[in-house]
Amino acid sequence: VLFCSLLYVQACRQLSQLLIAGSREKEADKWAAKGKLVATSIRNIFWDSQKGLFRAATVRCREHDIWGSAFAVYLGVADKKQSQDIAAYFKLNYDGIVQHGQLRHLPAGVYWEKGRERDVYQNGAYWATPVGWFVYTLDLVDTALADQTIFDMVQYFQEFGACEWINGDRRQLPHYLASAALPLAGIRAMLERRQK
Repeated sequence: VLFCSLLYVQACRQLSQLLIAGSREKEADKWAAKGKLVATSIRNIFWDSQKGLFRAATVRCREHDIWGSAFAVYLGVADKKQSQDIAAYFKLNYDGIVQHGQLRHLPAGVYWEKGRERDVYQNGAYWATPVGWFVYTLDLVDTALADQTIFDMVQYFQEFGACEWINGDRRQLPHYLASAALPLAGIRAMLERRQK
């Protein structure tokens, strides 16, 4: 599963940093190496070069994962070419995956399971939580569109609040803290990268 694997890489890196801070370099090296090994596996196993996105899983639920692809770029797990391909896909398919500055989990017209209700929750609705990773990636090919995505999301928040997810006029769980807070890390990282 892509997203769990990405979270594992992030956890390995963070644990390694904590161990270094605690003067436990040997253990830190072990966790850093595990993170690198899993990152390499992610690049090789989940990548679909024809589509320019990572797949969500290898057996079941193999759909192309917009959130996971953006998170892979944000974490630096995706290599340079993969990052550019993902960013290009985001720009080319922007209108189908973004609504009011918020992001669909899967490509336009793609759904997780046929038996589940469509266009709700993570099966077709639009979320703010992954927007930081998304704009961090999109910024590689289109700075203005990345900025516009942030402006659109903030404008929506000002008018309707930060919801868990939206789709058209439908809004679920207003005052959803993760939607308001999580995009900030990716936005900050994008702005820091621009200053280099």
